[in-house]
Amino acid sequence: MEKRLKQSLGIDVSKLNLSLSLGFLSERLVKEFKSHADVSNDVSGYKELLKWLSKSVDSNVELLVVMEATGVYHQGIAHYLHKQGYAVCIMQSGRVKRYAQSLDQRSKTDALDSKMLSMLGLERSIRLWRPPSKELQQLKALSRERSSLLKDRTIENNRQGAIESSVYINSKALKRHKNRLKLFNSQIELIEQEMQELTSKNEVLKRKIGFMTSIPGISYISAATVIGETLGFESIVNAKQLTSYAGYDVVLRESGNFKGKTRISKKGNSHIRAALHMPSMTCVRCNPTLKQFYNRLKPKKAKPLVALVAVQRKLLILMYTLWKNEEVYDANFEIKKQQKHEALAARDNKLMTQLVS
Repeated sequence: MEKRLKQSLGIDVSKLNLSLSLGFLSERLVKEFKSHADVSNDVSGYKELLKWLSKSVDSNVELLVVMEATGVYHQGIAHYLHKQGYAVCIMQSGRVKRYAQSLDQRSKTDALDSKMLSMLGLERSIRLWRPPSKELQQLKALSRERSSLLKDRTIENNRQGAIESSVYINSKALKRHKNRLKLFNSQIELIEQEMQELTSKNEVLKRKIGFMTSIPGISYISAATVIGETLGFESIVNAKQLTSYAGYDVVLRESGNFKGKTRISKKGNSHIRAALHMPSMTCVRCNPTLKQFYNRLKPKKAKPLVALVAVQRKLLILMYTLWKNEEVYDANFEIKKQQKHEALAARDNKLMTQLVS
């Protein structure tokens, strides 16, 4: 039997079922695939999957399990296989979609998707997934709940405004709307208190949030939301990946004489973008570095909102940098950086002058 270099299990996850494809890469770089009937997305299905793997996997080669992030439905199988000792990789949907496009795969079925994920594991070098801490998972759930309540509160505020502006005002309906608004406000307040209590019990989390809130304009809630949505930047390795994850990556379309407008993709985490909208407006007023950045960009843009989005992007990268380096925000950092560059340039010019003379 020909020696195998790699093996990868692709799992296409849905709410009820898991579609499976096991791929092997031989010494001659030939791919071979085995499929299995769909199993249920619950513990009984997970046990059936393990039984099939015990018969099908090459014990001499490590198995990589590849799946796509699908809301919450992938979490059960990911945690289960990780506990069993398997190497698990959870791919963001954007990267999976681009890979599928590179294969010119026009049809879309669960079986084809699982095979494509298996092929991705065989061909690419992929960063492994690690389960986030319980605190980070709870923080994400709380920030999502708060975000949902904020949207509902806005809807109720609009409805109340419509009722109050109506010629025929229904006092009972207006009273019910006011009671609902009170309920929304009290629940939002309770969630924010719960978020505070959760992070205050974790010294590492508490300290790192402190680094992020040292930025003028960034509140605790904004920092906690970004941390929750990125699960403590667990899967982020650089600023470029972070901006893509949040949908702040810049898209430019040009072809021949056609010159499209530059815009952000918005194909990312909308919760992060929503969390940074108000802080960015505060930052352009009270943050010296970002205020200068905004004022420099604003005249060049047709709409002020475009410059504000650029501030949000810069703000997100700044938060990530402070979290990663465990540093407090320094308002004079850009000035010091520029002075350092000027000093190095002056030194280089002096050395060149000495060499020439």
